[in-house]
Amino acid sequence: MSHWERVLEATTHARAAELFAYAHTLTGDDAIAAAVVEDALAAVFGRRAYPRTVDEAWTLLQHAMRRAAVRAHPTPSAPTSEAADEDDDLPADLRTLPVRERALLAMRYVDGLAVPAIAHETGLATHAVEDALTRAVESLSDTHPELRLSVRDALEGGTLAQDVVVIGAA
Repeated sequence: MSHWERVLEATTHARAAELFAYAHTLTGDDAIAAAVVEDALAAVFGRRAYPRTVDEAWTLLQHAMRRAAVRAHPTPSAPTSEAADEDDDLPADLRTLPVRERALLAMRYVDGLAVPAIAHETGLATHAVEDALTRAVESLSDTHPELRLSVRDALEGGTLAQDVVVIGAA
């Protein structure tokens, strides 16, 4: 078994649940999340400069999942923004957001990234990120005013980078 195969095996063994959970947070759909994880694994381990450690792989996979999630297309069974849900609960309302808007919202509020960092991570133009975040925040603000979401915070808040420190790496 080659080194990259050992790193891939170790990564999937150690982080499989986290990979799927993060992809599901970004997409809100099991089938799309599975496709995002597959795309990310192929992107990270399908190139010549593969990660050397599980931690390095995790960082690269998060980046690849962010890129894949904003490009994912809903499956026929996945709800779209036109789907109306009678329930007044947040998970249901998050599922009604288009995949791209949900992924960008997760990057902003789960990962704490600022708009320029999200644009860099996903390869989208800054204005495309701003437009999608604005639509997502306005949609959720209408149904969940208790969240006190604001377009201004969505567009101006967050951090520009996430630093990863690996201790004990060889």
